[in-house]
Amino acid sequence: MNRKILSLLTVASFALFMSACGGDDKKNGVGPEVTCDDTEDCLDDEDESSSSVKSSSSSKKDNKSSSSVKEDKDKSSSSAKEDKDDDKSSSSEAKDDKSSDSKDESSSSAEETADSSSSSEEAIDSSSSSEEIVDSSSSEEPVESSSSEEPAKPVEYESTTPNLADLEISGDTLFAIFQRSTTVGYNTEFHHNGLLALYNVATGDLLDTIQLATKNPSAVKVAGGNVYVATAGEYDAYWSLPADNTRGIEKVDLKNKKSSLFIAGSKLGGGLTDFVVDKKNNKGFVSVYYGYGSVGVSEINLSTGSVTKISGISDASGSLELDEENGLLYIGDRDGMNFMAIRTYIYDGTSLTALSNPDEEEDEYETRQPYSIKVIKGIPYVFVSDYTNGALYLNYADLEDKGLEFDQDSKLAVVNGELYVMSRGDAASISKVNTTSGEVQQSIAIGKNPYDMVAASATTAWVAYYGSPILELINTSTLSTEKLINTKEFCAVKVED
Repeated sequence: MNRKILSLLTVASFALFMSACGGDDKKNGVGPEVTCDDTEDCLDDEDESSSSVKSSSSSKKDNKSSSSVKEDKDKSSSSAKEDKDDDKSSSSEAKDDKSSDSKDESSSSAEETADSSSSSEEAIDSSSSSEEIVDSSSSEEPVESSSSEEPAKPVEYESTTPNLADLEISGDTLFAIFQRSTTVGYNTEFHHNGLLALYNVATGDLLDTIQLATKNPSAVKVAGGNVYVATAGEYDAYWSLPADNTRGIEKVDLKNKKSSLFIAGSKLGGGLTDFVVDKKNNKGFVSVYYGYGSVGVSEINLSTGSVTKISGISDASGSLELDEENGLLYIGDRDGMNFMAIRTYIYDGTSLTALSNPDEEEDEYETRQPYSIKVIKGIPYVFVSDYTNGALYLNYADLEDKGLEFDQDSKLAVVNGELYVMSRGDAASISKVNTTSGEVQQSIAIGKNPYDMVAASATTAWVAYYGSPILELINTSTLSTEKLINTKEFCAVKVED
């Protein structure tokens, strides 16, 4: 065939082919090439956003961890240079494992709890416990665990309460100590060391937990920028608290989340049942339990750790109270239940003075022991009890005033300058007492055995419950519940034989 004709046919065929395929870029919607500078992020934030997956689990040893995995979908854009690959992908993985318990204890985040509850722990919404953390992942499926991993066993508890024994506030932090005891028959046993929990005062959010070095904590105090915890330790067969290094005063290292024994019971003479601090002078006072009917009081130098026993006290089974403004210590001494010698003493740093001096001729004796003492603006208020009847003295110096009747097992608290009585019996209640008129405003407690109260704000207070797994925020005007925190996760857990 003639080469010219062949060339013409070839050109014509190519033209027909281009017409059929649509060679007009604008008509077919094909825009200019997309290119990316090295500093330009070509990922579409709206369409290609990353997602996170969070999962949490609790084991028998209370170890808890949380992990998040974020993945960005791969994107690519073509450029004029064929040999340049602009595919971009990014992924991040963060893990935060926390554990503050060398013996089956843990540090975990607390979930926000229900705002109301009945008086028994069974009525608490179980979803408020931080044991059960709701998966807050995105729409993507959760990350599946390896098939080789065994499923976590549910936590089994030995007790229904972690025994919240004392509260202290410093700055925006609420400190709470848990004894974590177990009742076996008629005996109280301690299979775990005590636990210190830190909460945000305003919100009640759990900030951290720290395993204590010893068992059975009785009080937590903050002085000189340090956190101290007094512990009683385990009782022996004779119901005494031996003088050894398994009890005493601990100093807590918040930065490293560790507590260690600062002053041992061997130096103090026994375990400690009460502890107050003089922040101005960086010293403390402790009740030292030698045995039933024998409880002494010692002064502690918190700087040097020196111990000085206060003479003249034989059975300080009642509470200690410090009037820091006036530098006076109040001591309830029942003198081995010698009814004719029960006294509330004032210690001024040198000598003891009885708060009341009964007139023997008129037989004006208060035969009930000083059980709880609080001071407001230099005035002491004393609750007395004989384990059958209890009374609050608004003027203990005058024993003709028989006091206001309350349950025999009650403790006093002072919140924002107001006096409260926590009745710890079966009909637990919280009462606000007008110290001038004696008028009482009372409400039923939300849990069993209210044990301590501290101010959270000008109108609210945190209440510790010893007999229920509850930390409660109440309105001090109405004595109604503002917030509940479930503390069940701090109960003593079953230990393997």
